[in-house]
Amino acid sequence: MSGETYNLVVNFIAIAMYIAIGVLVFSLGFMLLRWKTPKRRGHALRLLSSVITILGLYALLYVVNFWIFLPSLVREKIAEENAFLEERLTKTSIVLVGDTAPDFSVATIDGELFSLAAARGEVVLINFYSNWCGPCRLELPYIQQIWDEHKSNPGFRLLVIGREETEEKVKQFCEEFDFTFPVAPDPEREIYSQFAHELIPRTLVISPGGKVVFSSVGFYEDDLEKLKLVLDQQLAGLPLEKSKPVVE
Repeated sequence: MSGETYNLVVNFIAIAMYIAIGVLVFSLGFMLLRWKTPKRRGHALRLLSSVITILGLYALLYVVNFWIFLPSLVREKIAEENAFLEERLTKTSIVLVGDTAPDFSVATIDGELFSLAAARGEVVLINFYSNWCGPCRLELPYIQQIWDEHKSNPGFRLLVIGREETEEKVKQFCEEFDFTFPVAPDPEREIYSQFAHELIPRTLVISPGGKVVFSSVGFYEDDLEKLKLVLDQQLAGLPLEKSKPVVE
């Protein structure tokens, strides 16, 4: 329902309400004046009708407000917010969904070499964060949950990258919050600058074919649900020997 339609309906209800209240007052007054005459019955019926009409108009106003207008307003605001987020993601990204992810190599804080080219054929989740970033700190526990759930799957790779963070600071951060996922420093933004201009946290899922199939910026629970869905879909599409968990 548009704002103009809503105002028109509410104005109509308000006018009807004033009329009904006027009839109520009129009927009550004349009913009392003619209480001892037979005409009081007609006034009493009009009084009862006006009361029922007023209650019905209140019910109609409630329905219009809480069942029609507010839900449509919420949907409109959600659409505007989604459009804003999509525009922000597009403007700040170098690599978008559907693009081939740029190759890079980096050593994790555990001394292991991560190469995106070497991860072809696997589902890769990349997350960019910074130690000082509040939304990053809210999101990373969920990334840890994803790692705990899928780390035994040989077809899954995860790398969390500390933008503008040194190896020492990344280690201290992970130790402080008990993060065990693979993480690497990117002190000069060399890796980050291949994917985006600005804004973190930033999360991407790269398909076995090397295409970006998911991209998000900021911390939103709806995006987490989409992320998990995309990961499940990508992992389900892996060959059996890749998707089968390792039994320890």
